[in-house]
Order: sequence, then structure tokens, then C-alpha cells
Amino acid sequence: MPKIIKLKFKISQSKDLSSFFSFLFERQYDNGRNFNWAVLKYHPFFKNILKENDFKISKKQVSEYIKYYYKQHDEEIKSNIESFSQSWKKIEDDFLGLTAKLFSGQSWSNGKYIAYLTIWRMYPRFLDDKTFQIPYSSQKKKNINLVIAHELLHFMFYAYFLKKYPKYRSHKYDFFVWHVSEIFNSIILRQPEWKKLLKHNNLDYPEHTEIINKLDNKNLSTLDLINKIIIEVKESLVNID
Repeated sequence: MPKIIKLKFKISQSKDLSSFFSFLFERQYDNGRNFNWAVLKYHPFFKNILKENDFKISKKQVSEYIKYYYKQHDEEIKSNIESFSQSWKKIEDDFLGLTAKLFSGQSWSNGKYIAYLTIWRMYPRFLDDKTFQIPYSSQKKKNINLVIAHELLHFMFYAYFLKKYPKYRSHKYDFFVWHVSEIFNSIILRQPEWKKLLKHNNLDYPEHTEIINKLDNKNLSTLDLINKIIIEVKESLVNID
């Protein structure tokens, strides 16, 4: 019998602090794309501090901004965490059922399974402890269920994938596995039973669109789909052995 998880919801300014510096660090690898999406677009305060190719900002400066922002949005954050929690509980059992079917009874890995609200506009996941972040605010609140499902699906995918392909446990394959995981998620979340449950369309990374469209609606088994994705990613996105 697969392990059953129950997702918890929490607020943590320290999580937002560490996520900020993770996005900042990634600027040197993705030309600043994630940092722009997550921080600069919605928090222009930082544009006045960080210049192009300048990574210098203190934890104190960022922490004070986060503290101020949380104070300004205190009521909304507290109201939304309750709303998001109740909304997810309504579909949690159905989500777990679809996931068990998709991964043939693969057990959930041990972990905290906590969703932390974040003021940033990208939502990191932390595979080691099975926690992730979700937006503190959304005009379409039911869209939060899609974000949650997307992140939890990643956790199950990684457990399943690394069991089937232990070779890719090496950190040198992290970026490759990330591509495979994101493409897999996008294809699965397009399927009718998932769209019916979550009621919103998943947002895909632009570089994955061609592969997603090519493999969508092929009616493949989970393992066959993953094998197809591996081939496509090797051919067009990541040159690995």
C-alpha cells in the first residue's frame, strides 16, 4: 500500500530569504531569466540596488525588505494560507489517486511535505526535505491547486525516475533530469483527467514546447513516455552520455 501524505501549509520569511539568494546565484547560469521572473518584475525595489552583473546585496537589506513586504500584506497572507489549505483538501485524495495510478503504486518518499507561501513569483522546490513554495496571492485562487499539484508531481516523479534510472542520481545529470521532469509534468497535466481536477492549464517553459507538443496525446505508458522524453532531451536540449 503506497504511503499517504497530507500536505501542510506554512509561512516562513526565512524561506523567502534563502530563495532570493538562490535566484540571484542562478543569474550567472541563466542570464538572469529566473531572477527577473521571480523578483525584478514584481519587486522593482531591487532594480535600484542591483546593477547589471552586480551580485552584491546584503542579507540584511533583503531581510528588511521581506519583513516590510510581509507586514504590508499581513492580512492577505494569513487569509490566503487558510483559503489555499481548504481548497487543496477538497481535491487532495483525488490527486493522490491519480498519482498512484500514474506511477503504479510508487510510494511517496519520506519528507516534510510543506507548502510555504512566497512573495516571489517563481516557486522553488526542495527535493531533500520535500518542501516547496507557492504564491502568497493569486487572482484565481483555484490556480494554486495547479501549482501544488505540479510541485508534488515532481517529488513523485523523481522518486520513480531515479529508481528506474539510478545512473542519473549523479549531480552531473541534475539539469538533464530537470528538463525531463518538467516536460513530463507538462504532458501529464494536459491530460483530461488532470485538467478536470485542476481546472487550469500548466505553464510550460518555452524551450520545452516543441517536445511537449510532439509527445502529447500519444497514449503512452508512464515508462514509455519517460523514455521518449529522455531521447528528445538528449537530442535537442542537453548533450550528455
